This record gives sequence, C-alpha cells and structure tokens, in this order.
Amino acid sequence: MAAVPVRVDEGLIMIIFGVLSSLLSIALPIVLIVWAVRHFGNRAGGQRNDARSVRRFFQYVLLLGLLIIAAAGLSELLGLPFQKAAFAGDNNTALARALTFTVFGIPMLLLLASWSRRHLRQDPDEAASTGWAFYLTVAPLTALVVAMVALHDVVAPVLSGLAFDGPAAVRFVVWTAVWLVHWTVAHRMLDAGRRQGQLVIGSLIGLGTSVGGLVWLLGASVAALVLSDASTVLVGQERPIAQAAATVVVGIPVWVVYWLRTWSTADRTPLWFAYVLPVGVGVSLVLAVVGASIAVYQVLVWLLGDPSSTQAAQHFEGTPTAVACVVVGALSWWYHRQVLAAATPGRTEVTRVYEYLMAGIALLAAAVGVTLVVVALVESLIPVADIELGTSVVNSLLSGVTLLLVGGPLWWVFWSRIERLVHADGPEELGSPTRRTYLFVLFGLGGVAAIVAVLVAAFFAIQGALQGSFDAQVARDVRIPVAILLAAGAISGYHWSVYRDDRSRLPAPEARLGARYVLLVGAPDPALVGAVEHRTGARVDLWARADGLAGPWVVDDVVAAVQGSASPAMTVVAGPAGLETVGMVRP
Repeated sequence: MAAVPVRVDEGLIMIIFGVLSSLLSIALPIVLIVWAVRHFGNRAGGQRNDARSVRRFFQYVLLLGLLIIAAAGLSELLGLPFQKAAFAGDNNTALARALTFTVFGIPMLLLLASWSRRHLRQDPDEAASTGWAFYLTVAPLTALVVAMVALHDVVAPVLSGLAFDGPAAVRFVVWTAVWLVHWTVAHRMLDAGRRQGQLVIGSLIGLGTSVGGLVWLLGASVAALVLSDASTVLVGQERPIAQAAATVVVGIPVWVVYWLRTWSTADRTPLWFAYVLPVGVGVSLVLAVVGASIAVYQVLVWLLGDPSSTQAAQHFEGTPTAVACVVVGALSWWYHRQVLAAATPGRTEVTRVYEYLMAGIALLAAAVGVTLVVVALVESLIPVADIELGTSVVNSLLSGVTLLLVGGPLWWVFWSRIERLVHADGPEELGSPTRRTYLFVLFGLGGVAAIVAVLVAAFFAIQGALQGSFDAQVARDVRIPVAILLAAGAISGYHWSVYRDDRSRLPAPEARLGARYVLLVGAPDPALVGAVEHRTGARVDLWARADGLAGPWVVDDVVAAVQGSASPAMTVVAGPAGLETVGMVRP
C-alpha cells in the first residue's frame, strides 16, 4: 500500500511558531523576574534595591506590552462586525488573532495590574520608582497616538463624502478609554515634576499636528479657491482639504488638553522654557521665514527670473502652502511670545535668550543668502557650457536675494534692539551670560565653517593642479567653499569685533571677596542663581524649603552676605525673619 504524502500547511507552521514565540517572550520576563527576586531578595541594602529595580523593569515593560496586546485585540474584535469580508471564506486569521489577544491578553493584563496595584499600596517606594513613572508616561502617550490616528481615519472619510470607517471608530473609542484611565492615574499618583515627560511630549504632538494641519488646510483651501474650481473646496475630488481638516480636528484637542489646560499653567521649570523658547518661538519663526522665502522667491522668479512654466497656475502651485506657513508660523510665534512675556515680566536672562535666538535664526537666513549670491556671481563670471546646472544663474541669484530680503531686515530689527539695550543698561547687558554665549557660538561656528571651506577649496585646487587642468571648471568647483568662507569670515569677524568692544566697555573686575561656594535655601527663583553668580563669581546652588517658611529673596542682600563671608563656602537661608547665614569649611 502506497504511502500517502503528508502536506504540511506552511501557514499553520507560521502560526505555531508565532504562538510559541509569543509565549516565550511572555514567559522569559516572568522567569527572569522570579530568578532576580530569589537571587537578590535575601540580600540587604543596595543589593535589595538592585533586585527591586530589575523586577520593576520587567514588570512594567511586561505590563505595557500586555496593555497594547489587550487593547489591540479588543479593538480588532469589536471592529470585525463592521468589516464586510471579516468572516468570508477561510480567511479567519484576523478573528483568530483578535480572539487570542482578547481572551488571553485581557486576563493576563488584569492579573499583572492587580499584582502591581498591591505593590503600589504596600510599598511607598513603588509609587516613587522610575519604572512606575516610565509606565505612566509611555502608556498614555502610546494610547494617545493610536487614538489620534484612528480619529483621523474616522473624520477624513466623513469630510470626503466616503463610507464611514466603523473599525477605526471602535479603535478610537477603545484607545481613548485606555488613554483616559492612564491620564487620570498619572494625574493622581505622579507629582508635577514626574509628569513633565508626558506633558512635554503630548504638547509637542498636539502642537506639531495642529500647526501641520493648519498649514495644510489653509494652503489647500487657498489653492482650491484661487487655482481650482471653488465649488470643490469641501467635497468632491479635493481630498487634501478633508485630510487636512481631519488633521486639525485631531491635533487641536490634544494641544488644548496637554498644553493650554495643563502645562501652560504649571511651574516655570527649565523644561517648560525649553518647550516655549526653542520649539514654540524658535521653530515657529523658522516656519514663517521659510514660507516667506519660498513665496518671495517664486514671485521674483516670475517677474525677473526664468520660471519653469509660463502658466501662472503651475508656477505658483506651491505658493499657497508657503503663504500658509507664514500665517500659521507667525501666529504660533506671536502666541508663544505672549506666553513667554507673561512668564518673565521685566528683562531677564530668559528674555535675552529669546532675543538672541530670534537674531540668530534671522542671521542664519541672511548668511545663506550671502552665500547663494556669491555662488551665483561666480557662475555668471565663469560659465561652463557642458555643466548641467539644474537652475539658471538668475534664479540662483534671486534665491540669495530672497533670503537677504527676508532674513536681513528681521535680523536688523532684533539686533538693533539688543544693541540699544546694551548701550542703555551698560555693564548688566555687556556681562550677560546669554550675550557672551551668543557671540562665542557665532564666532566658533563661523570659524569651523571657514576652516572646512578652506580645506574643501584647497582639495579641489590641488586636485585640479595634479590633473594638469587648473581651469574654469576648478574655479566653479570652489565657488561654494569660497562663498561659505566669505560669509563665515564676515560673521566671525563682526561678532569678534563686537566681543572685543564689549570687553573694552566692561568695568574692571572687582577683587573677588567672600565665599566661593554658596548654597541658597528658600523659595525657588532660578533668576537669583544667575544674578548672584554673575555679581560674586561664586558657584551657587539653590534648594527649596519644604516647610513653606521661605522668605522673599533680595539679590543685593544675598550678594552682600556672600561678599562679607569669611568662609570659603556658606549657606544662606531665607526665613520669615530675613536671611540667615552659616559659614562652612571642609572637614
């Protein structure tokens, strides 16, 4: 009797291996946790803490993984009835996956969650652990991103006049519930400092999505009204408008929840300023400058240059988006500038950082413009017929002129205001750490760029000489390094002269008196640290009083106490009755 060949289903093998891999990935952390607890649990002191750290790492990583598995399975299972072909034929892979993740993932998640909850109640250190803070940061952010994508998949088809996406709606509901639970738990169990990670990332996600959606929506709407049929603005074939509107609908609520209602009113920590200054103000200005440069360049090319098309609709196809970048970027810049002004009344180092940051961004645009102008001039003086340029010399010149027109006046506005304040306030502005850092950074970057440009230019020149063809082609090869060298040299030279002028106008340094290290204990005041360090030359640390009895700081009184100390180190405590000083020496 002939043997019947056995046919092995490759799909079945893949499923078996997948299940085994999943079980192994779940069982391995559990085995390691048990081993770590048994191996380190009987040791005392730091070794017991090490065992707890190992246990917490695997515990919360596994909890996060089970959360994702359970939520994905539940959303997929509940969304299957909305799929027409969900149960058609023999393709039940989606149903099997959904049932597996739901039936097995949810009970395992609940068991591990209850075990973690018991630890949180019994051990006060558990709620203060890094693992718990990590979980309450990553879990809600993961749910937030998935819910945002699902909401976009729900809103965009509706605005486009297409069929309603039922599975996306189910996914949005499930993941929004996951986010809401973890948002509430984090609000109750984490202090303000440990919630900053979630708030800053959530604010960035909301701001980026909102700004991107508004730029997309405004640009697509203007393009549809000006360059297309106005009747197709909201419906029909203009799908980009629906996609952009859905992006705005998704992003603005996230920004409102994370930033406007929560983090904007929180303590002004360094991370808070790091969000408002470089991102809120800086990136918004960059967006506006880039958009203005593109729009002005396209207008100049149409009027004076060599446009790629004689049809205005084709040539200005990207102009509406560029104009939208200007509008949205300027609006975002203005808003964050108002927030910054309200957070730092008067002139502080934060205000100086803002002004120098704006001047630096504008100066960078102007420097690129100078480089492009020089490159265009070299191209016009040394033409090479057999070189494919990609763009005309006139257009290259216009691109440089555009950046000069956009960046030059903007730099002059901020820099002239800074120089007026320097002449008015004298030593305080001249000795500002922000000003010194700005000048040294520009001088250093300009020097590095000049050195690199010299090396590149020398390489092309030597290579041409060795090949015996030191001709116009070599001159064209070195045009970009030479242009960078000229721009970088001008920037470095100017700011070096400014720095030397500042040094000549600064008063002679006073003899360094008093303590060299100062520990301030009282109310939080980051500006106080910089002021005391600047006026005394001492290294200063600030600790906040936990008893709520901190008195107000007076910079002049603190400086007088530091300069009058006979000890190399001292502690200054701000209490209800004034300052109390304690001299310190090393044992």
